[in-house]
Amino acid sequence: MSDSQTKTGQGGMLPIEALHAACSRNAPLEIVQADLIGVEPFARGRMIEIESGVLMLEEVQIIGKMAKFAKQTPVVGFFRYGNKLYEFFSKVVSAQKPIHLNRSTIVPAIDLRMPGEVTEGQRRNVYRIQVAAMKDPIRVEFWRETPPDVETISIQNGLSAQGDGVSDAFTGGEDAEGNLYPPTRNPDWQGSMIDASDVGLGMNLNECRIGQIKVFERAWLRLNLPGDPEGSMTFLVEVRQIRSIREGVVRVGTFIVESDDRWAHAAKVRRLWAFLTELQRKVCRVIDTAAPGAG
Repeated sequence: MSDSQTKTGQGGMLPIEALHAACSRNAPLEIVQADLIGVEPFARGRMIEIESGVLMLEEVQIIGKMAKFAKQTPVVGFFRYGNKLYEFFSKVVSAQKPIHLNRSTIVPAIDLRMPGEVTEGQRRNVYRIQVAAMKDPIRVEFWRETPPDVETISIQNGLSAQGDGVSDAFTGGEDAEGNLYPPTRNPDWQGSMIDASDVGLGMNLNECRIGQIKVFERAWLRLNLPGDPEGSMTFLVEVRQIRSIREGVVRVGTFIVESDDRWAHAAKVRRLWAFLTELQRKVCRVIDTAAPGAG
């Protein structure tokens, strides 16, 4: 057994065991042709079952276009289990295979060769959707788990330092329904979203210095998606990348941490993903219309 397979993942389980556990929950899997990672968007589908050395996915789709994978295409796959990302290499065994979900529903599926090795993934070259050029920028509010300056804490209007039993001035929290709430103090920084995926968010924070945020520290992030009738959404994130853009502006890349109520978390991520999907489709339509010979 390789070193990467002996390295334990979520809850002490091996990465290959995490794949089986994620599949049993019909978790989403993202795949991309191995030589096009970071160039082409990921195809996304839910894992259905593992049987006879094959991993079956349901209805693999790519934002803005159909997902097509030829037989024997080498692919890289990414999935999430708990608060960890995993990756593996595989090959397509069969594509567009019809399967029965129930007596009346038939959907196309894709079979992948069961990987021999699964490792914890970085997804540094993941296809993120750019949102910086939107007419209405996505505003973000950012709270460190540890306030940068306790002496200057101020409380949001209508809230108190003691909070309501879920969050207070120093920490956010999760209520019984799986809703996340940031600390009751005013945000440590504010800014705008630059890019996003269903597992990570990148943003520019204003009036921030490079040494004020640390890699791997956790933070609370609240944002409002333009046109979303459900209002703001809050995520617990882990800082993965930091760099200075210019004086007083810091670019921060974060990984979204799954909350305790995974169903509420999944519903919130679906809202985010639906917004990003529609945004990308609009961009694709504009590009198609502007292409030579269009119309």
